[in-house]
Amino acid sequence: MQVATQERSLGLASDEGEALWWFDGLAMLKVTGEQSGGQFSLIEMLYPAGAIVPRHVHHREDELFYLIEGELEMRVGERQISAKPGTTIFAPRNIPHSFQVGANAPVHYLILYTPAGFEGFIRDTSRPAATLTLPPPPDAPPTPEQIQAIGEMMRERYACEWA
Repeated sequence: MQVATQERSLGLASDEGEALWWFDGLAMLKVTGEQSGGQFSLIEMLYPAGAIVPRHVHHREDELFYLIEGELEMRVGERQISAKPGTTIFAPRNIPHSFQVGANAPVHYLILYTPAGFEGFIRDTSRPAATLTLPPPPDAPPTPEQIQAIGEMMRERYACEWA
């Protein structure tokens, strides 16, 4: 067990954190496992209107989503949740989940992973953000081989898989 110390405390402004262009979105790593002693990680996300996060399942982490702006249609197990600002959604480990961003506006939300660790996947599949905005569109969609490689890495390193 790691002892709490003042040196581990943290205070970040809204534009601070490790900024990464992750797939179609902007991920701001606000608190990482290194900073929390492995207890949790907190990620601030911005995704474009209409974006889809495919059905997947985490076998290590529970996820907690808090919607700040925009709308999401989220499926957790067999439950369909229409989320608006202020909605909190809990996606327990071993329960498949997916979501689609509303068609009219980007979505801005927080994700709390517990325990920490999945931020490593975010780092492994992103690039540093040049600006604190959504990334430019890709030159081409990912190939089936790229999607398969991402899925294998996700499963082998992060105990998460497409469901």
